[in-house]
Amino acid sequence: MTRGYALGPEARVAVMTLLRELQDALDEPWTLAAMAARAGYDPFHFARGFVRVVGQPPLRYLRGLRLERAAHELVFAPEKRLIDIGVAAGYASSEAFRRAFVRAFGVAPAVMRARPRGQGGARPRATAAGLARPAGSCGEPAIVRFGPLTTRASVLAERFDAGAIAEAWRELGSLQPPAGAWELAAATAPWGFTRPGRPREYRCVRLGWRGAVGPGMSAWGMRAGWFARFGYVGSTPEIQGLMDWIFRDWLPGSMLRWRFAPVVTLFDPGVWTESRYERSRCEVFVPVQSVGVGAHRPAG
Repeated sequence: MTRGYALGPEARVAVMTLLRELQDALDEPWTLAAMAARAGYDPFHFARGFVRVVGQPPLRYLRGLRLERAAHELVFAPEKRLIDIGVAAGYASSEAFRRAFVRAFGVAPAVMRARPRGQGGARPRATAAGLARPAGSCGEPAIVRFGPLTTRASVLAERFDAGAIAEAWRELGSLQPPAGAWELAAATAPWGFTRPGRPREYRCVRLGWRGAVGPGMSAWGMRAGWFARFGYVGSTPEIQGLMDWIFRDWLPGSMLRWRFAPVVTLFDPGVWTESRYERSRCEVFVPVQSVGVGAHRPAG
């Protein structure tokens, strides 16, 4: 890279920050030149530095990310057609998408949808970021095994804004009140956190519910995997500040990237009730993996 071949901490953080931007804007027409410019380096040295950090060339890695998103949508967006998921991943035909998907994951898209895989492998190791944490953050982030989760009762907000989310929580609240902490959760797609105004899924979840469900409620589940856990106690609106810090600062500094699995927030409803929803106590679980893991095979 033009700032030297040693590839020190500054260059590594530049690459990791770009990874976050790629994951958050997969539909942009990225080129090698555009990636290099965003990272602040010339294309030749950027490509060399990227391979040293990530283990594969930038455009191959991008194709792999798009296939990872496709795998996530196969599992967590059953209403989407296979052809539409393939087109969003950059493939013009179902057969081209199927071949690329099999090369990346070892199974066809239809098989992944029917029998989703859990997340195995070794525990990811986070590099100490040494960053000042935002208000409300409590305790040190930890890499933990989390899940599986399952329920019959979840409600998807029609749009990502305060009104739609509040309505979804009200629908879920029509069930019997939770017996204790961590029985309510929010599950969100793992992209869009740092791009204001972008549509983002927000699913309200009553964990472990086995009783009858109302209209508009649906089953939801998530396999076990490795997650970074963050604790929070503070103003409810400021939870977004914690999310911004996690994705903008902590992940690049930790030298990890997030997997394409839901970001899950567990809530203590007792704190909501006592404060009339002005304060929250929650734990945020962000699916993580080491750099270069997941999209490690050529994606076509």
